[in-house]
Formats: sequence, structure tokens, C-alpha cells
Amino acid sequence: MNEHQLGEKLYRKLKGRKYLVVFDDIWDCRVWDDLKMYFPDDKTGSRVIFTCRDIDMSLHVPSAKPAHVLRLRTGLESWDIFKKVFRMGICPRGLEEFGQVINRKCEGLPLAIVIAAGLVKNNLSATWWEQIAASLRSFMVSDPRQYIDSLALSYNHMPSHLRPCFLLFGAFPEDYEIPVTKLAWLWIAQGFIHETGSRMLEDVAENFLMDLIKRSLLMTQKFKSDGQVKTCRIHDLLHDFCLRKAEEEIFLSNNYRYGTLSSILCFPLELGKSLQEGGSIHIDTYKFLKILDLESILISIFPLDAVHMINLRYLAIQANNGNPCASISNLFNLQMLIISSRKSIVVPKTIWKMVNLRHLYIKSGENLIEQVIQKDGCPSPSALASLQTLSQVSPRSCHNIFSRTPNLRKLGFCGPLISSLGDLEFPNLGPLSRLQKLKLLNTFSYPKATRSCNPIMFPEKLKKLTLSNTGIDWKEMWTFAWLPNLEVLKLKFQVCVGERWETGDAEFQKLKVLKLHDLDIKQWICSRDNFPRLQCLVVHRCLELNSIPKDLGKVSTLEVIDVKSSLYAQRSAVEIQEEQHSEGNYFLKVHTWGFPTSLMGVELKLFLNYSEWNGILDITRQ
Repeated sequence: MNEHQLGEKLYRKLKGRKYLVVFDDIWDCRVWDDLKMYFPDDKTGSRVIFTCRDIDMSLHVPSAKPAHVLRLRTGLESWDIFKKVFRMGICPRGLEEFGQVINRKCEGLPLAIVIAAGLVKNNLSATWWEQIAASLRSFMVSDPRQYIDSLALSYNHMPSHLRPCFLLFGAFPEDYEIPVTKLAWLWIAQGFIHETGSRMLEDVAENFLMDLIKRSLLMTQKFKSDGQVKTCRIHDLLHDFCLRKAEEEIFLSNNYRYGTLSSILCFPLELGKSLQEGGSIHIDTYKFLKILDLESILISIFPLDAVHMINLRYLAIQANNGNPCASISNLFNLQMLIISSRKSIVVPKTIWKMVNLRHLYIKSGENLIEQVIQKDGCPSPSALASLQTLSQVSPRSCHNIFSRTPNLRKLGFCGPLISSLGDLEFPNLGPLSRLQKLKLLNTFSYPKATRSCNPIMFPEKLKKLTLSNTGIDWKEMWTFAWLPNLEVLKLKFQVCVGERWETGDAEFQKLKVLKLHDLDIKQWICSRDNFPRLQCLVVHRCLELNSIPKDLGKVSTLEVIDVKSSLYAQRSAVEIQEEQHSEGNYFLKVHTWGFPTSLMGVELKLFLNYSEWNGILDITRQ
């Protein structure tokens, strides 16, 4: 019979009956589109179930219920799977300790658990199990036939533009936790990301990352305060698959190898060792290199020879003295320049010639940017139209430069931000119409409480604002409530002075995340109306704070309260959660420093100093 005849026969067999049909491992929604006419819906309680590795597939299949996303298995669930290979589902006596180690190393991936169990089920000697526990990955990957075909399906059904992005994970060592921002920059530097209409390459890269996550190929490790993925990694089996596939497709040249030193990132092994020992770069060997990442090793000075590697797109260094030389502009293809320096640095004025530069990321210090002045005394019109990130720069060197960086999206000031009159001030950000993230780290000490600035000094599209050491009076906080698109507000180390914050009539209309770090505040008074859309509240190291405002528990959007501060503040957070639970709201989660619930109810008659506080923590941990 042909397909249509088979379909008609199936329809007649199922007509009027109650049936359950499972379509396992579907890769194309057109499968259901072609077959659904042969499955009668007679309201008999019949069900059709799809399984797929791509969560987006569920969006194309009409369903009465949302997709059930399978997660990695918990420790107990993994152990149940592991035991199933043995008779009666019982792990042999005396081997359970090794079995648990093996089980944990599988990280909840059922495929890995089954492979690991298969390695040990026919040899019940403690010596063998101990060897497997010590070197599980090497044993699993020694026979790729156990898993390679299953993983290859995911790769073969992957769009061509995602394949090189996925294979790059093989460049990192196993179990390495990869910052997604760095990953996106590496993809761009390698040329894996291409323009899509008017969208920024970084936005396209973010979509690629989410696509890989939805295809169940990446494990998300940490999240940013706004819920976006901060770090990710890849399972050992997929890491081995990437290495094999990269070798098969000659993905990376032999000259581009990776080494492991401290917190490993990617760099040619021999070159890294040579520079660490004071050697030079053999340009002919590395003239085609696009990525030079020396961030995981400490060298003495900025590598002068690197300016001759004209194909570089990505350059990251960690040095005692990270001052780039003026000839850095020779790297006209450079897109990312990342510098970790023990000393503050001066960015040479030749930087304005690097028209392809997208991210200038300096990780510490109060750093200066040299100004370019024409003969008539006017600033040079040179522009960095592609620049999106500029961090840790002194506000003193940033006057009259932002008209030349129109697409800047992330900016960090480090330097004097308080005027002689005690006002918060910084260079004009008016030209930065695309700025979304701003950090203000003040280094100027003022004897009194300072005043905030006019809200119009901030760009309208600003979403994330971090303030540190500004010494603003708490009464001035209302000015930040006027920022129309502010979603994340982080207040760190002496950002405000005074014992009391009363929000009054201020309304942070779109604020989703509020973080308070290292503040001397004792009393915080606010209502649910002040933060109508708050989702996450973080209060860390505010050791004098007496309580979390009770009314915040009534904010309908609030999901998390994370408190690592005074015992009283932690206890009040737990009380908020208990009250919400009593009203049927189990959506709100409260995280504290790990005190047992019973200890939360203890009335302390004495204030605890910091050392006594740590003593309680030590006892609790023990």
C-alpha cells in the first residue's frame, strides 16, 4: 500500500476507539501536518504525545496543554535509573559508595547514566568500580558507539549557521563554565555571526545561544539578575562529540590549540607559555590567528608584538602593566579588546582609528582615554560607530567623546563623580540614545551626604543602573524612580548614607530587580505601590538592617527574596514567605544564609558583631 492507503486503514482501525499514540523524537512539525488527518478525534479521551529535542517544535503543534520540558534528573532520580540495570533494581552491597560517585559525574543526563551503568554491571569488583568512578569520562568516550549516533541526530538536524557555534564548545576544557557574553564575542570574532537586517551581531548571537539551549545541547549554570543566562557549559559526552566532529570537519587549524592554566580560556598553548616566560611572538606562526586570549595567564606588560597580528579580531590580556602602545591601531580588524591590569591604564588616542572595535572592556582601575585634538583646537571627528561596550573609564577623560560613539550600549565610569558642591555629576550622556546599561563607581570622598542629579541626565532607554560609593542621601533616591525604562537597580557599598530609607510616593514603575549590597541602612519603609513590578529583591551584607518591608510580600510579581544580611532581616523575609504561603501564594521563594528554620524564630537579646555573626555561621555549617 502507498502512504495514503496506509493512512486510511489506520483511520478505520482507530475510528470510535480510545487510543494513545506516541511520536518519539520528532524533528519536523510537518510530520504531524501530514498525518493528523488519519487520527480521528471522537471525544473518547484519546491522546497523541510528541517527544522532541527542540522545544520550539511545540510552538508549531496545536495542543491543549503546554509542552512539558524535561529537565536533568535529580540525584535520587539518577540513582533510580542507575540501579535499573541490576537484578531487582538493587545496587550490589559494598559498591554503592562508588556507584554514587559515578552517578554524580553523569550530571543527571539519562544517556550518560545508562552508559555508566553499562560499564559496571558485568564487573562487580570494587577495584573496577573505583577505576570507573575516578575516570568516568575517559571510559565513556573510549567507545563512542554507545552515544555518538544519538548525539549526531541533534547535530545533523541543526541549521548550518548553528553548527560552527556549537563546535566551538570543544575548544573549552570539559566542565568549563563559559560566560555567555564572552562566548558571543568569540562567535562574532570567528565570523560565525552575520548581519541580519538592522540587528546588532550581539543580538543575533544571543538568539543563537537560546536556540542551542532550546535544542537541549547546553546546560545553563548561572543567571543574571534580570533572568538572562550568565554562564553555560556542555556535558562531557557532547564535549567529546564536538572534539570528534571538529577533527572530522577540520574545524580548527593545528596551530590553534588550547591550554589549561588556572581559569582556562582559549589561546594557543605555546604562545601563552612563551609570553609568560618573557618571550616574544613569532608573527609568521600566528599571522592568521583571529583570537588571542591570554586572560588566564599573568604577563608583565602588554605584548608589543601582538600589534603586528593584523588578522586579530579578539585580544584579551592580563598584565601587571596593561597599557596598550600607540601602534595598537595597526589592528584595524580588532573587534574586542579586553584588558585586566594591575595598574590603571591610558588608552592611546590612536584607538579612534580602530573603526571595527565593538567592545573595549577594561576590568579594573580608573583608566584614561587620550583625547585627539586637531590643529584648530577642535576635537577630532573620528568616530567608533561600532563600539558598544566601554568600561572602567574615568569621567575626566570622557567629555565630548560620546558624540563619536553613537551605538554605545554599556558604559562604566570609575573616578570622581561628586562635584565640589556635593552633587552627583558625570559627562553628558545625551548623544547615547542606545545606552541600556550604566555603572557609576565614585572614587571621590565627600564629607557630607551628597545630592543626586536631574533624571534627564540619564538616557531614556536606560534599563540597568549600578551605583557605588556615591554617598547620596536616601531622600534623593526618588530621582531614580523617574527613569522610565529602568528594570535593574543595584546599590552597592556606601551608595547612600543614613539609617533610614522611606520611599514615600516614589514609584519605580518598571523595576524588576533591586539589589542592596554593603549598606549601613537600618530601617527601610516602603509599600507595594513603590515597586509594582518587582520580581527579585537581593539584600546582601546590610548588617544593620532590622527587617525587610512586610508589604513587599504583597507585590504580585515578586518571585525571589534573597537575604544575606542581619539575622533580623533574614527572619523577616522568612515571615513574609510564611504569610504568603498561608494565603496560598507558593510562588514566592526566600533564600537566606542557610540558617535552620528553628533558628530563625529565636529572639536574640544582643546585637551581634561581625565576628560573632561568622561564629554562628560556622556552627550552623558544622
